[in-house]
Amino acid sequence: MCAERSMEETLVLDAHCDSLILRHVRGDPVDLTDENPVYQVDLSRLRKGGVDCLFCMVGDYDLGQSSVLIDAAYEMCRMHADDLQICRTASEVRAANAGGRIAIVLTIEGQKMLGERIEHLRNLHRLGVRVANLTHGGGGRPELQYDVSYFGFIAPQERESLRRQSKGLTPFAWEALAEMARLRMPVDLAHINDAAFWEVLDIAECPVCYTHGCCYALCPHSRGLTDEMMVALAAKGGVMGIAFYRKFIHQTDPSLDRLCDQFVHAIEVMGPDHVGIGSDFDGTERLLYPIPEDVSQLGILFEALGKRGVDKVTLRKLAGDNFLRILEA
Repeated sequence: MCAERSMEETLVLDAHCDSLILRHVRGDPVDLTDENPVYQVDLSRLRKGGVDCLFCMVGDYDLGQSSVLIDAAYEMCRMHADDLQICRTASEVRAANAGGRIAIVLTIEGQKMLGERIEHLRNLHRLGVRVANLTHGGGGRPELQYDVSYFGFIAPQERESLRRQSKGLTPFAWEALAEMARLRMPVDLAHINDAAFWEVLDIAECPVCYTHGCCYALCPHSRGLTDEMMVALAAKGGVMGIAFYRKFIHQTDPSLDRLCDQFVHAIEVMGPDHVGIGSDFDGTERLLYPIPEDVSQLGILFEALGKRGVDKVTLRKLAGDNFLRILEA
């Protein structure tokens, strides 16, 4: 892992990247081989950062836009077949890596765009989408939760009061979860409201994860999971990705050391089999750079975690093995 990546066979996986959709929205080539310093991810920096697998978000609110992004991802991998490959399963990821290619796993960040038609979910799965949020945080049908997700810093008592007042999953969310269970398609709980989070853990029979967020105990942001939520996610076999967004790292002192605090706390609460990386590169405010600032710098995180006493076996798990597990066929 750069400095620590001399640990052979270590697979590095980033479970959330918004670079493709951001490039599309800005009118730039939807191609990670395009080295534009405006973005935090491109092929050369993926290589420098030692990344083997990248979960790429290809849609949230607009089904037509999602179709364009999926096509762009396939065309990118077709044109650069020696470097990039669309992968659907853990075994395909490993095979791509063995051939020197970076695995691209397609994800969607919400299902509002489905318009409560389960056929669209099945078609996205047929096209290779392998991880799906229920919602990007909105509320009201055709969203899959009735009430919006709060976004921002919030005190514990206020958060609990909000949870008690919020309505969770819609009937279509239940239908989608049942279909995702049949397809063995992991559900991503990032952005969901707290009431819906607990409903999903009660009923979901598909793999569960939380691809990008933080530990609420260390940073009181609504996108952080409480220790109770983290324990419950781990008990369900799920994986939590720690994001690099400064507002998720610490309320007043975001830094690499505070980011390490997030990982260490998650490991202590959930166990080493349930923590991973979900950077949210190219998904945050443009002038609020993440820590590390781009994907080429991932090595400094692993080096810092090693200095904090995280052993090599645990580093391997959080670097990629844990999230790869949810793609096991």
